[in-house]
Amino acid sequence: MSTRRQPHPAFDRSEDYQRRRQAMVQTAAYLFNRSGFHATSIGEIVAELGVSKAALYYYFADKTDLLYHCHLQSVENGEALAEAAAAGGGSGLQKLETYIRTQFDALVRKEGAAWVLGDISLLRPEQREDVRHRSRRVDGLVRGFIEDGIADGSIACAEPRITEYFLMGAINWLPRWYRPELGQSAEQLAEIFLHFALDGLRPRG
Repeated sequence: MSTRRQPHPAFDRSEDYQRRRQAMVQTAAYLFNRSGFHATSIGEIVAELGVSKAALYYYFADKTDLLYHCHLQSVENGEALAEAAAAGGGSGLQKLETYIRTQFDALVRKEGAAWVLGDISLLRPEQREDVRHRSRRVDGLVRGFIEDGIADGSIACAEPRITEYFLMGAINWLPRWYRPELGQSAEQLAEIFLHFALDGLRPRG
């Protein structure tokens, strides 16, 4: 049986509504990642936060609503990272590498996306459509890096859409299998991924 911890710092004399919601979403993502959506109870989430169920239900209608906001956070984070990579400039391949490295760094942290976020079937129909719509912005930015790379000669690839699907699918699967006890940092994992995924995109002499 779960025992309640000391309240999360966001609930320590804080009146910041958004900070508390953010703490709940990050904690839920972590627990969904660890045990799966169905196996994670509201009781476990509030115990991890050190708050009551009533406190959580003040912010979210139910567990599915909480999962939906986990999806939204994941999409927002991905968009921010892609925009930062675009703003950093460089070749298409350099922007793509920057995005991948920062995504790996984000995903291996406790507050990173949960693996269940790769499956939007758990959401209600209107929530699934909203997540799909928001995700297209991130997909478009990443695909743009690939198209830029083809145009500037840093990427040898004729199918930007398929390449983007492959890369994003592989990146999004990381939280499903990654565990800190593997002993590899985000940087090391990114290097391995880049070797397997991107070396094939580089033009040959």
